[in-house]
Amino acid sequence: MTYRKFYSGRLDMRILDRIDAEYEKKRKILTDEIDRGAWTQKQKRRQKSSIISNIALYRGFIDLGLSKNEAKELVKEYSFYIAEKVHKLLKTFFYIPGFFRVFRFFMKKGMSGDEIWKSKILSNDEKYYRIDVLKCLWADTCNFFECPELCEIFCLCDHIVFGNIEGFVFERSQTLGMNGEKCDFCFRNDK
Repeated sequence: MTYRKFYSGRLDMRILDRIDAEYEKKRKILTDEIDRGAWTQKQKRRQKSSIISNIALYRGFIDLGLSKNEAKELVKEYSFYIAEKVHKLLKTFFYIPGFFRVFRFFMKKGMSGDEIWKSKILSNDEKYYRIDVLKCLWADTCNFFECPELCEIFCLCDHIVFGNIEGFVFERSQTLGMNGEKCDFCFRNDK
């Protein structure tokens, strides 16, 4: 779906006519800057697939005359739309008996190493998967591109993706992207 189509009826035609081209232009600039930077290949792949789209959209809206707050709210709206799609898929998987074990396996695998996250597993059993994230590529990338205010959107999307799943509870009291000392993820199996 194009951004023009997603935001149709909510934005001025002048912005709608230009937002997709503006986004692509910003995405290319950000991609080039990442490629020139000291990031690892793994970090670059994740930034390009999961992070810079929000930054490019945000910068595109600002360059089209919107305030930072307006741009952030529009990026949040689109991000929440995408997060809801991921949530629906994840929620379906949790109907599979014993899926919490599979979920824990993939979380542990995905958060291993220190290129994307630096983390410490606090518990990993049939009832809980708790992990403290001490360094986060999303926060680092938003800070690098001087838009730390955008990282909050990624953090809030976690509540959409992992929330409201029967027998599965997601809790977190702080995040690096929202000025916390860490991201204290807690997933609880209530089945």
